[in-house]
Amino acid sequence: MSRKISYVWIALGIVLTVIVGDFISYRMVLNKMDSMQTDYEQRVSELVEVDVTKQLENKAEEVVERIVENNTESVTASTGKETLNVNTVYQVQKYDVQKDTTATDYETLPQDLVGFTREQADTYFKEYMNRLPVEEYLDGLQSIGIVSFSAERLVVKRIYDSSKVEYRFYLIAVDGEVVVYYGDKKTVYEYTGIETKNLSKEERTMLKKGLEVKDEQELYGILENYSS
Repeated sequence: MSRKISYVWIALGIVLTVIVGDFISYRMVLNKMDSMQTDYEQRVSELVEVDVTKQLENKAEEVVERIVENNTESVTASTGKETLNVNTVYQVQKYDVQKDTTATDYETLPQDLVGFTREQADTYFKEYMNRLPVEEYLDGLQSIGIVSFSAERLVVKRIYDSSKVEYRFYLIAVDGEVVVYYGDKKTVYEYTGIETKNLSKEERTMLKKGLEVKDEQELYGILENYSS
């Protein structure tokens, strides 16, 4: 009888051991699954957060770009700060007062005008009038004005009146020699080689002050007289 009881207790011990072992294993599995679930959720959360952050950054960049573009367009529209470039069409209208005619030419935009705004172009043409090339002076250029201005096309009007060119030449004594200038009094036309010491006192006095000459016919008449 006592032996049976011993067997029973042994069997119960084994059963309890198995049950406890299974319970412990079950708890370990649960803990492991909980840990894996937590880790998975954390990783998913991080991935979602990174994706959302990137989307927000991209959206922010788009917004900033649009703001910059809009501001640039607004500034250009409000201030009219368009500038000329190498592809700008340069249209020149030449009005002849004497003939009452207008001729239109298309020229290469002067390199000096590239990058200029309208205000800068206005200043450029004003300065151009103060330093006219002799050809423009002799043609009687009176003024230059901007008709229309844009990055695509610059239209300029030049007004010529040859009747305003009263004197085409200018005689003056330079270092004892008679020198002929164009009527602009800046561009040399001819060094005559005529020495002022061979001229009369009256002629020397006149050349010291400078003598304006109407045209070539009058010029060569004077020079011939000096040489005789």
